[in-house]
Amino acid sequence: MWKYFDNPVPLELENTLQAWQSEKPGLGLLALCSERSADTVPLLQQLANRQALPLAGAVVPGLVADGELKSHGVLLAALDAAIPQALIPLPQSADGTDDNAIGELAAFVEAHAGEDGEDTLLLFIDALTPDIATLLDKLFLLIGNRVRYAGTNVGSESFRSIPCLYDNTTFTAGAALAILLPRHPGAAIAHRYCKSTPLSVATGANGNRIAFIDGRPAFEVYRELIASTHGVELTRENFYQHAVHFPLALHLAEGEPLVRIAVASDENGCLSCIGEIPEASLLSVVEAASPDSKETVHEIAGRMHPHSSAAAMTFYCAGRMLHRGAASATSELGELQSALAPARIFGALSLGEIANYHGQGYPRFHNATIVALPWH
Repeated sequence: MWKYFDNPVPLELENTLQAWQSEKPGLGLLALCSERSADTVPLLQQLANRQALPLAGAVVPGLVADGELKSHGVLLAALDAAIPQALIPLPQSADGTDDNAIGELAAFVEAHAGEDGEDTLLLFIDALTPDIATLLDKLFLLIGNRVRYAGTNVGSESFRSIPCLYDNTTFTAGAALAILLPRHPGAAIAHRYCKSTPLSVATGANGNRIAFIDGRPAFEVYRELIASTHGVELTRENFYQHAVHFPLALHLAEGEPLVRIAVASDENGCLSCIGEIPEASLLSVVEAASPDSKETVHEIAGRMHPHSSAAAMTFYCAGRMLHRGAASATSELGELQSALAPARIFGALSLGEIANYHGQGYPRFHNATIVALPWH
């Protein structure tokens, strides 16, 4: 059960929750608020506490409801009240996320996950966490394939710090919300971005910053690659306007490349990306499939169809939407809705996506993807 509220009126929200409880007692609640409707969070906490509903929620740049993008409103989805969840602060130091916080995430999984690796860890993480890829690597080293991994980055599309994660009593920034979905097949993920320039090497990189590509200032090389291949003259003033169309990608041994959207360049010629870039990574500029391509939808639908469900939670990258435009992104979501019918799709615009390919191996931090997972 899920429902989208264009204009969250307290009485309508309360009546919906009461009806759900009458239909199926013992429910919990997942609530996704668009950034424009974030002031609804205290009301949701009040209603959930009044009805003794466990609440988990996030503030996101936009919502997805029945294959349409929504820039405001609230989306509620029913959860079994017995499903384990935890809101875990992610304090930062000069070395990144505190290892104790990652240990707390691992302990949550160890305490609640089955031994057979058939559960899915669904993560909502503040997008301003600077080392999400490293966090996922460290978590995997602690718990391995004990779970499958899926999730999204949340918060403001302007990349300013806002409270973006909440439960019944807390509304905070700088945290991760973990939900353990029992006996769950995991997520399908795809982007279908293709290499459009020769491979280069990140010869100087730290965290999400690339200082040098092939031994030269990263911005200079990136600008030349885009100009020679696509005829676009990139400057620091028009940077984000164009960079979202021609992101970088890390080329790995398996699966699609990991897209990294560059969001800024500084006076030293360093590029700042959404997501980390390890030193000596193989990089290229990549280009999205044409707007009329259905490859991404077909790939996700093919992986989803063996798992019948009434709904599919979907995360659609905000950078992908900016590249395609809102109308084209809505069209792609509509195609996904049709491909997954009769399942209805709901979810959020994402500031980075989390999944592992085919539900196995390292969880990866992605940009520019569509992620979908069955919602029972």
